[in-house]
Amino acid sequence: MSLSNDLKSLLDNPLFSDIKIKENDGKEISAHRNILVIRSEVFKRLILNEVKETNQDVIEILEFSSDILLVILEYLYSEKVTEKTLKIEILAKAFHSANFFLLEQLKLQIIEFFKIYLENNKENKVSISAKILSQLLESMESPDNKLANLLYDSVNSVPLKSIEYCNLNAKALEYILSKVKKEETKMFSTSEYDLLHYIILWAANEISEEAFSFYKSCLPSSEIVKSLNMTYKQEWGFNIPSNISESHAKYQLTMIAKTSSLFNYVNLEHIHPFVISNTIESFDGLINSKILLDVYRKQALLAGKYACLEDNVSLQWDNHARGNNMYLDKSPFVVTSKSSSSHEWIRTKVPISGQGIYEWDIVVEMSCKYFWVGICTENGFNVDYNSWLGKHEYGWVLSSGGFICHNREYTDKYGQPFKENDRVTVHLNMRERTCFFSINGIRYPIAFRNLPDEIFPAVSFRSPGRARIEPR
Repeated sequence: MSLSNDLKSLLDNPLFSDIKIKENDGKEISAHRNILVIRSEVFKRLILNEVKETNQDVIEILEFSSDILLVILEYLYSEKVTEKTLKIEILAKAFHSANFFLLEQLKLQIIEFFKIYLENNKENKVSISAKILSQLLESMESPDNKLANLLYDSVNSVPLKSIEYCNLNAKALEYILSKVKKEETKMFSTSEYDLLHYIILWAANEISEEAFSFYKSCLPSSEIVKSLNMTYKQEWGFNIPSNISESHAKYQLTMIAKTSSLFNYVNLEHIHPFVISNTIESFDGLINSKILLDVYRKQALLAGKYACLEDNVSLQWDNHARGNNMYLDKSPFVVTSKSSSSHEWIRTKVPISGQGIYEWDIVVEMSCKYFWVGICTENGFNVDYNSWLGKHEYGWVLSSGGFICHNREYTDKYGQPFKENDRVTVHLNMRERTCFFSINGIRYPIAFRNLPDEIFPAVSFRSPGRARIEPR
């Protein structure tokens, strides 16, 4: 038997116990003053103040239940926490209690417990993370901690629409949206319309099944909105319920209360005006009329260049789809290769599909021997990020040497060589399934044809290369 196990055997054991801890569920746990005083400054203050003043042998800690306090006591008695007391169902409150008792090492142990649990439950990791994030933010006033950051990263690894509405409470949803805004990043594979759609249905789901069914029937799907964004025709095959105004009136005040702060994180200018005028306006009061008027004004000013505002393409590099020696350099738009003598590649987070025309720039911030700019696909392929993209069937790239390559097939010449600080523009026509390039504003012929129906922007280079991706 070790000293740790010997001390642990005293936990909640009335033998030689000289104090009891009473929790908010009415239960009492037997404990030992000397151990509590030595191991915890918080318990020391409680015992020296509360117990001494009342002359009783009971400490009341009404912030937590007995199962939470057992986690704290197990750690104080043995310097570690086990599955015997720490369960995934109470993890958030256990972390809050560790913070309350100023036990930094216990907080780290709880985080490690959670990481291991996620590894063993990968299929449900997002729903688990969403639930625990909601529980954590209900318990703790400040969400600025390592566990909240870990939960955020887990939740933001999938499109928002794939997270069940019931798994996120208001505090968790606003925390996610505020963190995205603060870091000036974008939610994984989530357009502005997807975000608006999710917020409305999340709020309706909080009210009732009837409210959820009503609002769902009023909102077009993401696919319908995408198809609208890819044509100049102001029409769609979506029937809006005729009683939309009357039905909305039943839920209006509650919906406004639940969504008003969340809508601050939605860029309405990036939602097609046809959607706003035909659907969102019908939800009287949900979004302030002055805000909607300002959105229309800004969209009208941009209408000459953009007949519809596209927000389906996220031009951010995907930190989970890159070579081992590539990393994001203080920005989701800049990627660098570190100490690698061989080529690797990286793609963006969100694929491009549909029938639109897309353009983006790659700025060569730091060059290397053979710097490659292009596109890739992943459907049907087991891709290898730790390799040169041009040798694969799933890669189409332009070299800094002035030639193009796909599946190891080169051209003798294409355009002109480019170098450090040059700007390469990729022009992708998804209707024609073609791609061509511009170098410093000079356009060159079509480089690739018969492309697949889903494409990612990509770059491939070695150290010391660095690339920035920018929208046109």
